[in-house]
Amino acid sequence: MSVRILSADQMRWADMTTTEAGISGFELMDRAGRAVADAVLDYMPDFGRVVIVIGPGNNGGDGFAAARYLRSRRIPVTLVMLVPLDTLGGDTLMHAELAREAGAKLRDASSDRCFAELNRWLLRAVMVVDAMFGTGLTRPLSGRLAKAVAQINQADRPVLSIDIASGLNADSGEVMGDAVKADFTLPVAAYKWGYWMGVGPEFSGRLLPASAIGVEDETLCRAWAAVPDPSVSKDSTVLRSACFIHSDMIGQAWPKRHRLSHKGNFGRVWIFGGSAGFTGAPRLASLGALAAGAGLVSVVCPDDVYPVVASGSLETMVHSQSSGAWMREGDGLIDQADAIVAGPGWGCAQTTLLARLLDVDRPLLLDADALNMIAADAALQSRVSERDSLTVLTPHPGEAARLLSCTVDDIQSDRKKAVLKLCKRYACWVVLKGNETLIASPQGDVMLNPSGSPQLAVAGSGDVLAGMLGRQLAVCYRNDTDVGMMLGAGVGLHGEAGEQNGWYLAGELAGMVAGLRQGIERKHGD
Repeated sequence: MSVRILSADQMRWADMTTTEAGISGFELMDRAGRAVADAVLDYMPDFGRVVIVIGPGNNGGDGFAAARYLRSRRIPVTLVMLVPLDTLGGDTLMHAELAREAGAKLRDASSDRCFAELNRWLLRAVMVVDAMFGTGLTRPLSGRLAKAVAQINQADRPVLSIDIASGLNADSGEVMGDAVKADFTLPVAAYKWGYWMGVGPEFSGRLLPASAIGVEDETLCRAWAAVPDPSVSKDSTVLRSACFIHSDMIGQAWPKRHRLSHKGNFGRVWIFGGSAGFTGAPRLASLGALAAGAGLVSVVCPDDVYPVVASGSLETMVHSQSSGAWMREGDGLIDQADAIVAGPGWGCAQTTLLARLLDVDRPLLLDADALNMIAADAALQSRVSERDSLTVLTPHPGEAARLLSCTVDDIQSDRKKAVLKLCKRYACWVVLKGNETLIASPQGDVMLNPSGSPQLAVAGSGDVLAGMLGRQLAVCYRNDTDVGMMLGAGVGLHGEAGEQNGWYLAGELAGMVAGLRQGIERKHGD
């Protein structure tokens, strides 16, 4: 299963490279058409007529190929063509003739005189396949093409879009004049950024697994270097690779626990946070670390909130900030830490302690108020970028805007570019939280989290995530595990927990995380 994410130009390069290696364009269309037909059969609500709306280019060729495979399963098919048949050529025309021979109806809707054919057949459909444009669209739709999109959207029929909803920019998720509101989108060979960028999620519907049409994974990976991503290269940032977080990645992060395990085997996480009015944040972070599997968790908090934090943290060791013993050089308790989390509920009066933590030779996750202090202090910014140890920033869009001295709209308008700019400026890993959280490495590797739910928009869910990722960093420190895989698995598990029913408080979210994590560990023991 492909999990790669490519730009439209990168995908064109991969297609061209594949055909040069010996797989014909006709064969690529044929395989895409078979995948489309299989998806239609899986998701059509009832037996009946399938209407495939054909536009120019390869997307239309995929539609013709799908029609032939549907006819082989005795599905009635009508192909409504928005371009004249005699303007088609090459592989697309060959598939059109094969579809006609298989018994599909070809109907012309390419002129004002016959455009009513589209609506006439849409009303007869049990399912509509959008084979109009795919990733090749470069200019806004207008005239009959825009009218065709509007009619598809008004027809009240389930729609499956081939590769990407027609009218949606494959790179930015921008609507090009108008766009089909798909119920299902079947990516061809690899995923495209437009599914998640901009308003893409509102038009893509349910994103199906990418169809394998013969483009090798090695070719998809080479495309990143062969064709620079246009949205980031102009800012001197580098996108070296892009994929989304998947179930195999999450499964690798939590192997079966050995029968003779003890708490020292699963990581020691230290959390610095808490202030008056924000005593819950470090406690929730500690629950997140424990839910993700940490063996030992300690919290260091200011003296004025120590009694509250300590009394509410039965499973966590709590230390007052002024005691000093925890950070005595050479033999302080913090020397036992495998990873440090700083910032949840901390307030912005902790710059001195934050500076000391930046000198500790341990993986360090900076969250919440730690990020706000860094954004306001050029010296701290330099200290972060100069750290030799593993560093992770976990901003939400507002914190990211402060770190980059821009607006939240700037961040949200191109989250991919924003996360790469943060990595470049601070020379560290970044987890840009939000809908479709992005994780990026200093080298330019990006992972996208497709899981999650609006239920996660609740106070404390980010604190739980900070603790979970602290545990992941502790495992990296102890076992020299792949950082990207561990961070991706943590974010993915947090998103999957957020999708579960039966919780509404962040503390309950931690319980959901623990249940899913334990299920993964047990699965490895089966």
